[in-house]
Amino acid sequence: MTNNQPGILHKNLSVLFSLGVITAFFLNWVKWGAVPVSARHMATGHFYTLAETNFGIGNPFPEMVVANAIFWLIPALGVVVLLFVLARNTYAGFYGAVAGALTLGLAMAYILFTNELQLFDPGIKLPTALRPGIYLAIICGAGLISCSWRGKRLQKLLFFVLPLVISYLAFSQIKKSQVSEKTAATSSLKADFTVNALDLIGEFVNADSTANQKYRGKVLVVNGKITEINGADSSATLSMADSTGSYVIFDFEKNEAPKVKAYMVGEEVSVTGVCSGSIYSEILETQTISFKQSIINNKQIHN
Repeated sequence: MTNNQPGILHKNLSVLFSLGVITAFFLNWVKWGAVPVSARHMATGHFYTLAETNFGIGNPFPEMVVANAIFWLIPALGVVVLLFVLARNTYAGFYGAVAGALTLGLAMAYILFTNELQLFDPGIKLPTALRPGIYLAIICGAGLISCSWRGKRLQKLLFFVLPLVISYLAFSQIKKSQVSEKTAATSSLKADFTVNALDLIGEFVNADSTANQKYRGKVLVVNGKITEINGADSSATLSMADSTGSYVIFDFEKNEAPKVKAYMVGEEVSVTGVCSGSIYSEILETQTISFKQSIINNKQIHN
């Protein structure tokens, strides 16, 4: 065995991690309510189709959907690693490290995106929304990087850290730019409908398909009584529920959060937002109607 030839254990681990990455790519990574999503959905461009259909979240860069095909490199490079290790009896090097880095970066993106969906469906929570496929992908992706070279710890560390940092920064920047632009635009949009919260909930409870077709993507002014307020440092949500547990939930960003926090549960409020549609919980037998880009109408911030 030379410095360019892996030992038996190293060779076996490389094969195992390669097969794991290839397998994990086609398994479900997350589950959004009743919607399972795999890494393959990102590579085919269907990731945002599922997000838009179920939550009204479209692709921020639809013209670049073809670029998503780069993630097909994950299983492809997994095969290359197998060839290097088994046929050439050498370290996978750059090919294994890139396959592992792409896997870790994509896993980070899925986790961050799934975490944001809690604003649209409180039933989607980490880590319960994560499927075994994403754990397998993370373990095997990290394993591929560690087995790519003999030694070279700093180089391996870069392939571990960089995809996570890039994925996080890219996601944060996209979220910030989209939210700032769209929330500001909401105040200038003319409302398509003005409704009472209980009446709106009733429409979705009685015929959710019809209500989704009618309201999804539309700007609504919703008036009703607050039943719950949740606030973080830079965001907030406000809910209006009926007696059955079905509710309307509005997502507010940083500039609107102080106005939301000025209210108390039980107060009447008027909110303008873009309807993302509803999700039915078979377990709770309730409807959750989500709104994004929400703003409070004519409410002064209390000192």
